[in-house]
Amino acid sequence: MKTPRPLRSLRRRSPRRGAAALEFALVLPVLITLFGGIIELSLFISTFHRVNRVARDAARVGSTIIEGDEPDGTLIVEAAEDHANLALDAAGLPCEGGCVMEATWEEDEDSGYFFITVDITYPYSGITNILPDLMEDGIRSRFSMVSQQQ
Repeated sequence: MKTPRPLRSLRRRSPRRGAAALEFALVLPVLITLFGGIIELSLFISTFHRVNRVARDAARVGSTIIEGDEPDGTLIVEAAEDHANLALDAAGLPCEGGCVMEATWEEDEDSGYFFITVDITYPYSGITNILPDLMEDGIRSRFSMVSQQQ
């Protein structure tokens, strides 16, 4: 009578033994680049929304200031710029060199209304540098609002 052979000797080695590891190694850089781009884009959009909100709020604050009988816009512009600085810090976007903030107050000749315009340019520096075109000009937001000073 013959002795049975052990099961392990009956198994044949698969010719595709390392194929899964090789496929994973080839796909991994593409996945890392894709996820890095998604993260970078979401951070850019988040920063874009925060800068937009700051410009809108600064214009709103400036528009509520009333200077008196002979307005020249200095108090309105100063209030808008001060609020923009404070709001950028509160939003986690400190304006330490490189950030440009400008508020202007002007009269529309056609309607006779005064407008406050807040223009903020915030330099965006990404963490992955996968999307370098987003970082060239930074984030720019301009918001205009009718002033209550009439």
